[in-house]
Amino acid sequence: MRLAGLLLPLLIAACAAPPQTPRALTPETPQTSPPESAPSTEPASVRLERLARTTLRAPLELLPTSEAPGAEIGPRQDRLEPGFTAEHRARQRRHHEAALAELRTIALSQLNATDRLTHRLLQREAELGLAGLDLPLPQHTLLIPVDGGIAVDLVKLAGRQPMRHEADARAWFRRLARYPAFFDAAVQVLKDGIATGQTIPRPVVERCLVQLDALAPADDDPTGSALWSPITRLPASLDAATRGALQAEYRHLLAADVLPAARRLTQFVRTEYLPHARTSAGLGALPGGAAIYRHQIRRHATVDMGPDRIHELGLQEVKRIQGLLAPAMSGIGYSGRLSDFRGWLRQQPEYYPFKAPQDVLDHLNRLHARILPRLPALFGQLPKARLEIRPTDPAIAASAPAQWYPPSSDGTRPGIFALPIMDAERRSTLGLASLLLHEGMPGHHLDGTLRRELGLPAYRRQLWISAFGEGWALYAESLGHELGLYDEPAALLGRYLDELYRAGRLVADTGLHAKGWTRAQAIRYLVDECAQTPGNAANEVDRYLAWPAQALGYKLGEMTITTLRRSAERQLGPRFDLRAFHDALLAQGHLPLDLLRERMNAWIAAGGR
Repeated sequence: MRLAGLLLPLLIAACAAPPQTPRALTPETPQTSPPESAPSTEPASVRLERLARTTLRAPLELLPTSEAPGAEIGPRQDRLEPGFTAEHRARQRRHHEAALAELRTIALSQLNATDRLTHRLLQREAELGLAGLDLPLPQHTLLIPVDGGIAVDLVKLAGRQPMRHEADARAWFRRLARYPAFFDAAVQVLKDGIATGQTIPRPVVERCLVQLDALAPADDDPTGSALWSPITRLPASLDAATRGALQAEYRHLLAADVLPAARRLTQFVRTEYLPHARTSAGLGALPGGAAIYRHQIRRHATVDMGPDRIHELGLQEVKRIQGLLAPAMSGIGYSGRLSDFRGWLRQQPEYYPFKAPQDVLDHLNRLHARILPRLPALFGQLPKARLEIRPTDPAIAASAPAQWYPPSSDGTRPGIFALPIMDAERRSTLGLASLLLHEGMPGHHLDGTLRRELGLPAYRRQLWISAFGEGWALYAESLGHELGLYDEPAALLGRYLDELYRAGRLVADTGLHAKGWTRAQAIRYLVDECAQTPGNAANEVDRYLAWPAQALGYKLGEMTITTLRRSAERQLGPRFDLRAFHDALLAQGHLPLDLLRERMNAWIAAGGR
């Protein structure tokens, strides 16, 4: 899973972005200007480039925490904005409407192929952004325990805050000082949700409360907070007096302002919001829920496909993969039911060799070392930035999935594959190879880093489309066959098990949000048909409840890429070059699945050139 701290070009998910501070409390924040007008005599490509630059700046102005820390502290490093308030959403609307008005004056016929894609992407994202602003999405995002949730975003923001010198620390202090006002604004939005019946499922809120408690433990010691970690990263080059003064100031900021405000928010969620959290599971039970779900399908899966069709595709894929699993399970000596497999596996100590988290990391690093020298056989272009494998921050590890964090633009921070390791002795070797392929190379790290190094327009370098990015990462898992990672029966079995539960997501997600499934029903399906443990299945289902349709993009994107590859192999015959296919697929960055099919079909028709 790719990290959501990346730029969200046109603010499709602005309402679910990292927490911000109400604008009234940050008067120095500049207004976001609409796209600059241009004389009609200017070439269409010049006007499009200007609009793309404006579009790229807009998220940084409207949501400055989406800006990754660079080599120097910039004007946004201490700012916050409230992506969830009505006033802020009105500003987002003005931006989208201005962008669409400008796009209508730029004719596609006057642009080259790359610029036509940019034009279509800008239009699509603005239209989706406007459609999302018509929906009560903030009511469904503020208390989720994944990207977009209050606690998880703040912990991640603290984790990536640089502390290279005093200026870094001062910028972080100023930004953090604005969170008490943000918490108060969030409470009001949550109260509005209670009043209108737009609340989050109770199990999701309970998971978020665990994270909120980690932000502000009950005692008064700030060092126990998940927010204490930035101050521990002060550089050794700071003199003792400056270091001591910064630590004292930070301790006071947390103890006097930030943590009390976080406790007030936590108390509100626990005593007032939780009793009103809905007991229904999917969006279908809410007023307008069907429209919200269709919007989320278009946003995450980039397909204009109804949930019934997606559900049926999922059932077909589950059946197909189950046919591959039987001989793979037999290869390690198992012949029982899918639902009993994990219990049987737990009794096989050879698949649980780890004693400490570092043992898991060492295993992954050995796999990574095997992958790297084999990649040139599959790719003509590879990224320059290196990948580092780390454990997930303990403050969010209990509820966070494995994630990839992009490298910094200045090259000082590598790409990071963060893996939650709560109990190393219970971490099986099965699935680690496919997980590494997904998050690292040739998955998110290759795609996400190469996209920034290919010379695409800046807007396109930053664009993230879930169905493409997660679809590519799932497809990358299948490349383990070519890379020699699935020669052992256990690794092959892990690969099929991972693919199976991605197919099961199509069934469970649509079941929850469009077919009236209960949470227990969805968990039971993943256990019985997809070989998940009850605990893992519950984690998965709660993710679908928090992120409707987000999990659909993995399998739908992978199926699109696999279909395109098979089509290219069939039509090009001996002229098919896998390296050229992969390079062409990634050459234009992320595209919606319909545009990807259109572009790659044209590439095939041109003879793979």
